[in-house]
Amino acid sequence: MTRIILFRGKAGTGKTTISNELAKRVKIPVLHKDDIYDSVASFIPDHGSRNKICYGILYRFLQNVIDSNAAIILDYGLNNMDDVKKLEKWIADRGGELKTIHCICSDESIWSERLAKRSINPLPNQLITNLSELKAHYKDFGPEYLGGELILDTVLPIDILIERIQSFLLETCY
Repeated sequence: MTRIILFRGKAGTGKTTISNELAKRVKIPVLHKDDIYDSVASFIPDHGSRNKICYGILYRFLQNVIDSNAAIILDYGLNNMDDVKKLEKWIADRGGELKTIHCICSDESIWSERLAKRSINPLPNQLITNLSELKAHYKDFGPEYLGGELILDTVLPIDILIERIQSFLLETCY
């Protein structure tokens, strides 16, 4: 069965860092939404259109992953619970399995520092580079969690985070 591992959460919570480290250790490729978004930014001026492209590519790519009975790690934010449920159903309808890891950062000083680093040379999809703006942007999105997903507080050392992820995947996938 195809296994799709989704890292989701707000900007600056560590999704990219952790998904990259997991990918190296388990030898599964990772697809980052930001890579697609940033690649089309110079051609498509509208943020909404860029996001539509990112999700269009995601679903086409995932169909190939499922058809190949492969595994993939996704770094795709997905803070809207309806979007997560839609993706989960879409994957299940095609015989795949989605495992979600929701990254949070409980220490606002660390989270703020991560966002501030982005302000030095922000990439196109790094639109928000301070915590106050981020909170205002997501004011209508409470902490919504999908049943069975791993909640990962990224203030912990990376080795501990990876151990927790690997344990979660072993417990839920086999």
